Amino acid sequence: MRQRDPFGMALAGLRTALEDGLAPGQHLSVVDIAASLGLSTSPVREALSRLCGEGLVEDRRGLGYFTRAAPLEDVLGLLDLEAAHVRLAALYAPVAQPRDGSDASVEAWIDDLVGACDNQPLIESLVRVRRRLAPLRRLNGPTEAAAGPEPASDVEAYYARWRIAATGLASRVRRINPDQSKYTRNIV
Repeated sequence: MRQRDPFGMALAGLRTALEDGLAPGQHLSVVDIAASLGLSTSPVREALSRLCGEGLVEDRRGLGYFTRAAPLEDVLGLLDLEAAHVRLAALYAPVAQPRDGSDASVEAWIDDLVGACDNQPLIESLVRVRRRLAPLRRLNGPTEAAAGPEPASDVEAYYARWRIAATGLASRVRRINPDQSKYTRNIV
């Protein structure tokens, strides 16, 4: 059966892929996306153009479409927003603090907070912020302890490490060379 709204399908598929964490600066191959959705390239181009207008995708003339790069201010803002959400969730859900300050331990504790907190709007917002940070965290890998004064808690130390890592990460994302990836298949 033929779909009635190919543009709507392409737009919904691309929005889902962007929300699920395509890496910043990643090339979006119109042909590959169209093939994965079973559509022609026209509705995919229209959907990408709409997402460009919304600021979620960049059109680099002559190079194609790319996921939006992450400026340092955006990364730091997302980290601060996530930290504020986590502090609020910890007030609503008394979950034991992480057993150590490692990234894995703090992230497991945050997952426990998400599961235990009753404040649904807070959790939905926290999940959205974490989803936006996920591709950046995957690009960077685990963080190492920062030098300087001892933070008050393991969670504060975690966010201090990520704030330091964000500077290098934002500059790395800006330098992504579209020729490096040779446009790996983007399955939406």
